[in-house]
Amino acid sequence: MNFKHVVRAAAAAALVAVSASASAGYVVLDGWQLNTPTTTVTNIGRLGLGGGGATVEQEVNGLGQAFVGAKFVESGSVFSVTYTPENVPGAGDNGGLSVISNELLTISFTNVAGKVIALNPGGGFKYQFTSGNFLMSGLGGTYAAGSIVGLGGNASSTAVIGGFNGDSTLLAYVAAFLKPTFDVKDNLGNSLKNDMTNGKVLFQAVTNNNTTGFVGTGACTFDATKTCSTVRVTSAGDAYLVRDIPEPASIALAGVALLGLGMARRRSAK
Repeated sequence: MNFKHVVRAAAAAALVAVSASASAGYVVLDGWQLNTPTTTVTNIGRLGLGGGGATVEQEVNGLGQAFVGAKFVESGSVFSVTYTPENVPGAGDNGGLSVISNELLTISFTNVAGKVIALNPGGGFKYQFTSGNFLMSGLGGTYAAGSIVGLGGNASSTAVIGGFNGDSTLLAYVAAFLKPTFDVKDNLGNSLKNDMTNGKVLFQAVTNNNTTGFVGTGACTFDATKTCSTVRVTSAGDAYLVRDIPEPASIALAGVALLGLGMARRRSAK
């Protein structure tokens, strides 16, 4: 293999490494817009999530306790979606919630699954989501479909088993827009459909959870050889629109890759 092929191969490998790299974090989008078949809302800082109800089936041991590696499944819906107008850069927009006029948004979720990854002597446990689907619907029908892509609850106080309260933070992306009249736009009015379906712009939901009732204990529906406790949980919280930002190292790596491609072209031209 001659030099120019080596450079091209290295540059291509670097570009692959860039595309496969993990994200350094997310930046909250300010003043975004929501278009539904019945209304248009501009200057959104955050969405308010309320009226959430879910059934959680949590794997437990012989003492009725969750343990590291224990799985859970969940299904439910959020049927009250409001918003706070943009007033603080990034997260933390404050003030009263406004109703999304002429619209009743509902977010229903199914096939949500995860597992316990850490325990806390105080009674809580930390978990992570491994899968989940959701639909966003309104007066005009079903608007969008998507999936949960990660995160979970903290170890200090996690609702599900034990009657204590907790919180969750999850990331979700819209995989498909099902109505041409439904759109999400940035503060300049530019459509974010492509960025959202490509996973570059995500929803980040932060909720407070409360266990409201114990349903019972029995064989897990996802594995009849395991024992699960089933509870009802209510949730309320906020949702932001966030953009994925690349790692600084990935940006530098992309520069190296492009430099390598440039060197290959120059040597090839000689």
